[in-house]
Amino acid sequence: MLVHEEILVHPTQASRVRLRVFERPPEETVAGMGPDRPGYLVTEERIGSRTVVSTLGFLATREEALERLRERYDELAQQRYRPPTALSA
Repeated sequence: MLVHEEILVHPTQASRVRLRVFERPPEETVAGMGPDRPGYLVTEERIGSRTVVSTLGFLATREEALERLRERYDELAQQRYRPPTALSA
């Protein structure tokens, strides 16, 4: 289940970056799909002509997952990524 999402764009690049946090409840265990425990998955998606998904971590608590997302958001902001404006959306 999606818990949080941030979308960022760069002023000179055509691709977008989407940071997401997903909750993995204990009742949704799927064989071969990551840890067999509840937690929160943090991902980064680079959306361009193709979408590339990277895992930024699987954390035990929502707070840890949101903190990891904020850390990556800050890293991207230092590279001039910003939330999309109405004109760039």
